[in-house]
Amino acid sequence: MKNGLISMVFMTIACVVYGQQVQETILSNHPGQDRYGSYSPDGKHIVFESDRDGNWEIYRMDATGENQERLTKSDVENRRPSWHPNGKKVLFESNRNGRFELYELYIRTKKIKKLSLPPLEGEPMFARYSPDGKTIAYSNKKSDQEAEIVLVDRKGRLLASLTNNGFRSFYPSWSPQGDALLFFSRHETNNEDDEIYSINLDGSGLDRLTHWPKHNFCPAWSPDGKKIAYVTSMEGTRPEIYVMDTKGQNEFRITYNEDGDTLPNWSGDSKRLLVTGYRNGNFEICELTFLD
Repeated sequence: MKNGLISMVFMTIACVVYGQQVQETILSNHPGQDRYGSYSPDGKHIVFESDRDGNWEIYRMDATGENQERLTKSDVENRRPSWHPNGKKVLFESNRNGRFELYELYIRTKKIKKLSLPPLEGEPMFARYSPDGKTIAYSNKKSDQEAEIVLVDRKGRLLASLTNNGFRSFYPSWSPQGDALLFFSRHETNNEDDEIYSINLDGSGLDRLTHWPKHNFCPAWSPDGKKIAYVTSMEGTRPEIYVMDTKGQNEFRITYNEDGDTLPNWSGDSKRLLVTGYRNGNFEICELTFLD
């Protein structure tokens, strides 16, 4: 296969709650660190970040793992790509001007455009477009212990600061309808563990979805609106992927690996998940397929 790709089934397990099986395939298969994968809107491609060429850059590959291509080329950090809903560009973070800011990368031309952001204290992380492409949600990081969920329009005008409470709130994930966000925060746990919340765009309807004495983080809303994938771990334990319903109930574990899994992202048909898995001594982009 191209790029020395080895397509392999890593394991198959049974999920007792729903009687489903999950099949895993390692897609990136490279000795570098490959992380933060997400499917394009048409499901044909995957963008991800990798340090395989010496620093963090943005890459794209086919959904099968073939034709891996570097999209950014610089000596700085280019991190955490996410797709625009039209599939023609991706949003990412870069510190090419001395601090992290948001940029758009046009896939066809490789043109990069810096986005305007409101003059807030902090740096943007985990930025994502709304389903209609008109709004961007991101975490405005002031420190490891303080970050707020921010909404801006396409011109960089501040629309809302949803969680300005002095605690850490990270990783906004849009609902399929674009009317709410998931995120994880420590604002009710005395800064001891992360829990997952949902919130409406006007700041109403804040709902805590997890109540475990562990870290629950990196939530991802399925496109069919029925499920939320997320990660659970604690100091001294490796992260694993869980799925629950949108009310925070009926949770079940879908990965059982010695080296941990994180950063889940759904396919458009809600039948597959991309995760970052630690395999064979490095991080890889892995695909989990729910079998009928």
